[in-house]
Amino acid sequence: MKKYILIPVLAALSFSGMVAQDFDTDPVVKIQNEDVKFTVGARMMEDVAYYHSDFTPVKSGAALTDARIRTSMTYKDWYFYADFDFSKGKFAQKNLFLQYSLKRDHGIHAFKAGYYNNPASMGNNTSRGSLHFISRAAPVNAMSPGRELGLSYIFYNTHFFANQGIFAENMYNDQLAGFQGMTFGGRWLWRPINNENNTFHIGATFRYANIATGEVYNNTLMTEYTIGTSLETYVDPTKQFVTATMPWAKNVYDVTAELLYKNDNFFVRGEYMYKYVTKKRDDQTLFEANLGSIDSWGSLASWQKGNPLGSNKFHGGYVEAGYKIFGKAYQYSNSDGLLKGLDGKALEIVARYSYVGLNDIVSGERYVLGRDQYYPDGVLADYPATSLSIGGGNMHSATLGVNYAFNKFAQFMVSYTYNMLDRDKYAYDENFHTIQARLMFQF
Repeated sequence: MKKYILIPVLAALSFSGMVAQDFDTDPVVKIQNEDVKFTVGARMMEDVAYYHSDFTPVKSGAALTDARIRTSMTYKDWYFYADFDFSKGKFAQKNLFLQYSLKRDHGIHAFKAGYYNNPASMGNNTSRGSLHFISRAAPVNAMSPGRELGLSYIFYNTHFFANQGIFAENMYNDQLAGFQGMTFGGRWLWRPINNENNTFHIGATFRYANIATGEVYNNTLMTEYTIGTSLETYVDPTKQFVTATMPWAKNVYDVTAELLYKNDNFFVRGEYMYKYVTKKRDDQTLFEANLGSIDSWGSLASWQKGNPLGSNKFHGGYVEAGYKIFGKAYQYSNSDGLLKGLDGKALEIVARYSYVGLNDIVSGERYVLGRDQYYPDGVLADYPATSLSIGGGNMHSATLGVNYAFNKFAQFMVSYTYNMLDRDKYAYDENFHTIQARLMFQF
């Protein structure tokens, strides 16, 4: 009787339209019918955090930071996955995809289509339920691509992994103006050591994005690109301290190098990230739109000189390590190129250092706090006052944590994080201290 009740429930969940992030654990609720298998699972995270800052307050407290339901269906070589998020009292769509796999002597070939993480990042492709830290590292939050609508080809075997695809950034094509924009992303790994007890991989990722969405400004399409990160926490996920916005962004190039080593009781992994953003605008149309106004210029060349346009570059990285005091051996996923989470009763200690650099300031330019603006050559002037500087903030972060898994379903995490901020806009803020804990349940 229970079997017949669960089948319609699963079907309803699978097509209800709610979606969330992928898990790397196997759901415990399964229904098998000849070649078809349905699964259902769930995850909950409850966080509590205390923050101490120099000047600008951050909101301490508790929050339900994750509440998700997942379903999947497997039929022969076909796999459908849907993930649902209803945390924070509202629905948010995450993963929804279909995958077809072929097994050959030299490895596995897979074709994937739907809405899921762009592969160009190790950190952002690791499920939150499998993280060994309460939050991903700040440079991952700020600089890694997220979920996009796309089509991917994946190949892997014991020693190699390749995942690449093309994507559209807006899954519903509901931007205010312009086109969806197109991205290409890929991640490629070599695993010279990969056996039951030890794994070492090195790899690289690349992503190109064409920014083609925005809003109409003075008869031309104005694009905009924003990146930022929280203070490596979710209770107050504000990005106000480390964020950069770039009007007229056109092309984004992301390059990352990564490495990972794990044995039964120890792991270390890290990434270095570099981002380059070019810009483009219709100068002629904007120049003509200002003719006759207080902002008009005598010629297009003089307008361009007074309104310079330049590219921006940012970088960051992190290294994190963990040591398991007791519990099952650390596991590695060949199909994803990722370290898995704790499995069963275990105790581990972890540490991480990260750096994110979103300051790209032209030498000699001066920031005026009262106007929230940089001025060329350090000269305070009302007109012109166009600057090429981006003062998004540089932040160093150090974290120490302890994780205890009661069993394969329930886990408790506690950590301390120190963030050191360098941003002209927050001249009185430099030190942020965070003590946080999490209770997580997933099946």
